[in-house]
Amino acid sequence: MSHFGNIDKHPQITTIGGHNVIGGLSHVYHCNYYNAYLQMTVLLTQGMGDHNPERLLTDSVTALVQLLKQRGYSELDLLHEFAYCGFGMLQQLNDNTWETPHSHYGKTSCLHSKPQKNCYFTSGYLQGLLEKRVEETECKLLGAPKDKFMVFDEAIKVENYLTRTFELQTTIPERFAFEGCQDFSTRVDEEKIIAGLKTVPLYGQYGPDETGLIEVFGAILTNQFMGYYNRVSYETYFALRDAGVPAADSKEMFIQAGHVCAFNTFGRIMNSPEWYNVVVAMCETKEDWLHSMIAVINMLGWGIYRVEKMDSEQELIVRVYNSYEGVGFRRMYPPTDDKNMSFLAMGATLGLVHLLWKVDIRNKPALTPTFYVEQFNHPDNSYQVEQTHAIAAGDDYDRFIVSK
Repeated sequence: MSHFGNIDKHPQITTIGGHNVIGGLSHVYHCNYYNAYLQMTVLLTQGMGDHNPERLLTDSVTALVQLLKQRGYSELDLLHEFAYCGFGMLQQLNDNTWETPHSHYGKTSCLHSKPQKNCYFTSGYLQGLLEKRVEETECKLLGAPKDKFMVFDEAIKVENYLTRTFELQTTIPERFAFEGCQDFSTRVDEEKIIAGLKTVPLYGQYGPDETGLIEVFGAILTNQFMGYYNRVSYETYFALRDAGVPAADSKEMFIQAGHVCAFNTFGRIMNSPEWYNVVVAMCETKEDWLHSMIAVINMLGWGIYRVEKMDSEQELIVRVYNSYEGVGFRRMYPPTDDKNMSFLAMGATLGLVHLLWKVDIRNKPALTPTFYVEQFNHPDNSYQVEQTHAIAAGDDYDRFIVSK
């Protein structure tokens, strides 16, 4: 059954305060490695009380698709956006069956676990689109030619969890312009980097001969809903705490996901032809490379990162205005007293330091799982990260210190 009308249509994107907004919802770029690791982390909590990680992974996107429909999205709009944001191609076979010939989650490695049906996001997206319960029945990771989904004759409606208002900051300090910031000497032109990398097609194409995947920088990206990441992460964190798992151990699971993200996403970006074509001519030192990667991060929808201090190979301090975790937390929950709640950003800033001050990504090491375990994540010569300020706790920005 064909749905390929107006295949050149792209959704309208508005960038506000470091957030990329589509249909009124913030989106953030992440790679398949992070998505796989985060999903695995959520699934590890199976059996903890009333917590149901499979339903969480599914229903968390259903609620967002329902919101888009309430805002006027048609079925065709949702099919286009699924592909545009890099999730693959959705195709209807009959009234009860859909498939994804190409699927982001169907291509995702199952890190530290055996292959299994894992397209929970796609099932949830279809649930929102069709307003019926959907389950994956065939999986490419298990040898099927395509991922397939069964539609049940059971109406489904999921409660909206974005129930709180929290506005983005629109007045953000320029680079190195705020009180307490060191005067850095760098040749890196952030605006030039952003302009250069905006020519990279960071979206999937929709059409009968397209994949709907975002394949750049040697990885497969998604432009994922910010709310989805925050919902599955924080609800799982709270379930761990309710089950008696210490806060530090619960947080470490998600910080480690951010560390994996930095290794695979930042590492592949800094090994890519796009990076060498646009960025490297500006860079003389490791610190220039770090400033350049901060510029790239500011394109990803993660908020606006600003370097407060950099003591070469000793300490890095970063502020994040409109951090997607901090903003996302406040749109779901009341302010917390806990300052250490931006788990992805903690792992990502630590990983960025490790890429340059520990393993030196400039030497183009092969970013294999073995290299991650034996060198990048090895305790020898590692750094530590702490969060001192948090939007989730009522501060104006998140602030991270990475040090020896």
